[in-house]
Amino acid sequence: MIQLFHVTKEYPGDGPALQEVSLEIDKGEFVFLTGASGAGKSTLLKLIFCDEPASAGQLLLFGKNVAKISGSAIPFVRRNIGVVFQDFKLLANRTVAENVALPLEVRGLAQKEIRRKVRGLLRSVGLEHRADKFPPSLSGGEQQRVAVARALAPDPALLLADEPTGNLDPERTLEVMDLLYGANARGTTVVVATHDRSLLERYKKRVVVLQAGRLLSDGDSVRRAVS
Repeated sequence: MIQLFHVTKEYPGDGPALQEVSLEIDKGEFVFLTGASGAGKSTLLKLIFCDEPASAGQLLLFGKNVAKISGSAIPFVRRNIGVVFQDFKLLANRTVAENVALPLEVRGLAQKEIRRKVRGLLRSVGLEHRADKFPPSLSGGEQQRVAVARALAPDPALLLADEPTGNLDPERTLEVMDLLYGANARGTTVVVATHDRSLLERYKKRVVVLQAGRLLSDGDSVRRAVS
């Protein structure tokens, strides 16, 4: 589903954010992407989401070379991707329910079906009582849970989550992780960027470790990731 071949990403005036990263993630996998702040985790997710181009190397997404996807076609590719952004990117002028409904509206679902799905998702993240509120009135943790619900709404083929539990208490962290695991059990490929070592130890899944933009290790064991 995702293939990177010697991918490098450089920003003007800075050193490389990613350097010669080669990586393959298969359909249906659950992968933790970890490393210290500045290791390149968020940059890698941005490349996969087609938010930014690679400076060198090749990235294949759903079997297509991302560099050859036209700008007009990128929104259609993104319909298959759910994203939990680190800064949430909720629409301030839309209610919580309207934010979660947005990807379903884009897909043309009937309003009755949209309302049913939105209610269920908000219930699953403990925010059904906040459906009519606007994001600026929510706490950071509540906004984060809205972002998770929105990403899960369309049952995407691929879900990218950038620190999805960073603002949550332990109980809410486990609830959100259960939702991501549930999506994975239904066939969604899940990539979670996190610096939370306890998640790597609790959930025995593949761990990809970045260090200073380079791939440090890749495997099922968290020993090297948490040492």
